[in-house]
This record gives sequence, structure tokens and C-alpha cells, in this order.
Amino acid sequence: MGIRIQPREIDVPEDDPFRHDLLGRKESVEVLTHLVGSLEGPCVLAVDAAWGNGKTTFLRIWAQYLRNREFPVVGFNAWETDFSGDPFVALSTELTEGLKGYTDETLATKIDTTRRVAKEVIRRAVPGVIRVATAGILDVNALLEKEFGQALASYAEKRLSEYQEAQKSVKQFRSALQDMADTVSKFRGNRPLIVVIDELDRCRPSYAVELLEVAKHLFAVDGIVFVLAVNRSELAHSIKALYGGDFDALGYLRRFFDVDFRLPDPERKAFINAMLDAIRIDEYFGRTKDQAARNDFEAVRDLLQEFFSSPALSLRRIAQAIYRLGLVFASLRHDQRSFVLAAAVALIVRTIDSDLYHRFVSGEVSDLEVVDAVFERWETKPLQRKHYRYLFEAAIIVSAQEEALARLMPSEPISSPLFTRYKSLVEAKGADNASRDPDHEHAQRVIGMVGQFRESFFRSSGIGFRYSVQRLELLSASLVGEPEPEHKNS
Repeated sequence: MGIRIQPREIDVPEDDPFRHDLLGRKESVEVLTHLVGSLEGPCVLAVDAAWGNGKTTFLRIWAQYLRNREFPVVGFNAWETDFSGDPFVALSTELTEGLKGYTDETLATKIDTTRRVAKEVIRRAVPGVIRVATAGILDVNALLEKEFGQALASYAEKRLSEYQEAQKSVKQFRSALQDMADTVSKFRGNRPLIVVIDELDRCRPSYAVELLEVAKHLFAVDGIVFVLAVNRSELAHSIKALYGGDFDALGYLRRFFDVDFRLPDPERKAFINAMLDAIRIDEYFGRTKDQAARNDFEAVRDLLQEFFSSPALSLRRIAQAIYRLGLVFASLRHDQRSFVLAAAVALIVRTIDSDLYHRFVSGEVSDLEVVDAVFERWETKPLQRKHYRYLFEAAIIVSAQEEALARLMPSEPISSPLFTRYKSLVEAKGADNASRDPDHEHAQRVIGMVGQFRESFFRSSGIGFRYSVQRLELLSASLVGEPEPEHKNS
């Protein structure tokens, strides 16, 4: 079976949309379904979450749940229509195309009418452009000035007429859209038509803003609810990029959203477990001859759970990291040492801050700087099990020392600022203060684990940090898979 480097799109079965839900979204779906089912007038509902935190999957699950309850639903991927440059064209086309599955003749007529009137809006609402060269304009004689003035007056009258025609076509479009929405709703037990718009925050800022304007002002009729997946903070940055840093982007966005809903923080440990199961990493540990790796695997699983449970990391980023780990172990031969602990520690640093990781690997930053950055900049809450912080720090110290040994001459001292910090703390306070001073106890535990690593790993190629880095960067010759079986000549 092939190896995947990108996570699969989560399957949403028609008969049970929540079967593969890894983030516990059922309650949110049920609450929002009740909300949109109770609406009478037009509504724009924003589903807000950070990039990579499961908005698309949530919308797919919710859309299927709505369909199962007889809601009419049309999906619209804003990013895929960004190329068109005109959100009205894209939205009106996708909306009428998305309703073609309804075979009732009356509704088909309403859809055709809406499509025809939309074309009229497109034809009439595109403004004409006049460009007048200003060079030498003040030198024209009186006759030319008079003719030029008459031309401008004629142009202004023409533009006014065109504007009035455009306004008329917009009103006709909204009337046809309302008629179509009423008919769709009637066929579905008076449930509103749900238009789900995804990937808005991946669009060009100008297109995203224009799409919001179009949805709010041209498509706002009774019986249609727009659901938009957004990353509000990133969308606000995009708007500021258009209108300037002092522009009140959040206030501007509030004009468009009638209801906003923030996706609750997911249960990350279940998600991480599911990702580890998906990469079938246990298959390697079932066939490897590396007994130490088998013993360490569950501890490493817990280590990844602890660090990847931080809200500072998006679910997409976590999934990409775990799939990369799966690629490495799926490629290792059964007779290769896995160095699974070093691989997990390297992966954690690489995922949290890739620049810091590469600088650590190249010897530009110390183990002390790595640990301070990981725990001060990225960890928003303490690890639930402190044992895994001690384990992580001790592994970083030993990895730094192993890297220093590979780079230095034999006579040079091995520097480890983090180890020096903890050793100085223990020596300054004495061995009897551990129970009364948390910092002292922390230092002792890390130093104790460093000693265990040295004793158990350094006899056999060390902790394997360098090997693990080469594998994660796909630079290792060990990633060649199992040897081909020899074919004996018959």
C-alpha cells in the first residue's frame, strides 16, 4: 500500500455525518441547525476559527446533516472562483447550478428566470469608463471648450440612464431570487435555503471583500441563509491591507455578519490519536527488531499528545507533522534503529518553530534557547503531565551534546547551557531542598533523565538525533524500505 504525505479528506457518510468526526462537533451542528431553521428573514452567519482548525470539515459535516433533515443546501468554494474576478457572476452561477438537482418543473422555471435576470445585472451594472487626457486642456479655444462641455453633459446623462437601468435590473434580480427562494423553501417544508461559502480567507483580499458585499446586499432576501467559514482576524488583516492600517476592519466586518459563531476548541488528544492510527506507525513497531523502540513507542505517543495539544498549533499543522513522521517510519527497514524518541523531539521542535529547529540543528542556537522558546512562546498552558517536560528537556540536552560531539574536535569541551543552568541550581541549593523548591526538583529530575539517557543510549549510537533529523528532512539513505526478496533460479 502507498504512503500518504497529506492527510486524507475526512469521509462524511450520508447516513451518519458524525461517524468520522474526530473533534466532537455534533453539539455545535445541532445548535446551529436549530438556529437556521428558526430564521424568517435573510441572514449571514459567520463560522469563525483559526486557519487549519477544521472549518471545512465542520461545514461538510453540517451540510450533510442539514440535507438529511430536508434543508436545501448549496455549497460554494470562494477560493476556487477567485479566478473569475467577479463574485456576483460566480455566486449567481454556482447558486443556480447547485439547485439543478431539484427536478420540479415549477422550480426549474424559477431557476431559469433567476439566471436570466442575473445575466441582465451583469450586462447593465458594469460601469463604463471614460478617460480624458488633461495635457493642454487649459489651452483649448472657447469653441472646443463648449463642445467638450456638451460632450461631458451628454456622457453624464447617458451614465445616469445606465445607472437607473442597472438599479432596475438589480431589483428584478432580487425579486426573481426571492421568488426562487420561496419556491425552494416550499418544497422543503418551509426550511430556508442554506448557501455554504468556504475558503473565503484564502481569497485575494479584494475578492473576499467584494464577495461579502455581494452576499450581503444583492442576495439578502427572505429564505436564504449564508454560512461563511472565516478566520476573522486574518480577514481583518486583509481588509487593512486594502484600506490602510488605521482602518476599523473588525467594525467593517460586523456590518456583514448578522450572527457569528466561534467554533469551540476541539478535543485534540483524540484527534492526535486518530492521526497516529491513520499513518499505521504501529506496523513499523510490530515488524522492527529494535526492541527499545517497541518499549518507547507508547511514551512517545503520549509525548506527542502533550505537546501537540497546545492551541498554538493548528490541526492542519499537526496532521502534516504526524503524516511526515509516518512517511519516515513506513520507509525504514525492519533492521534499522528507529531512534523514535529523538525523532519525536525533533518533530515537535520542527512543528512548533521550523526556523528555530533548523538553527538548532546547525548549531546556531543552544539547547537553552530551544527550551525557552518552546515553553515561553508557544505553550499557552502547562503540560498536564510534567514528566513529559522533563523527558523533552533531557532529550534536547542529550541531542545538543551529541550534535556538539559530532562537530567538535575531541579535545574541545561540550557546551550545554541548559544542563549548566540546572546543574548550577542543584549545586547552589543542595540536595535536601528538592521537596520544598519546585525549580530545584525540576532541575534534579531533568539531570537524572540526562544520566539515564547517557547510560542507555550512548553505548549504541547515542540518542540518534542527527539520524532522526536526516530522516525527517528525507536526506537519509536508510529510507529505502525493505529489500527486494531474492529470486532463486529454478
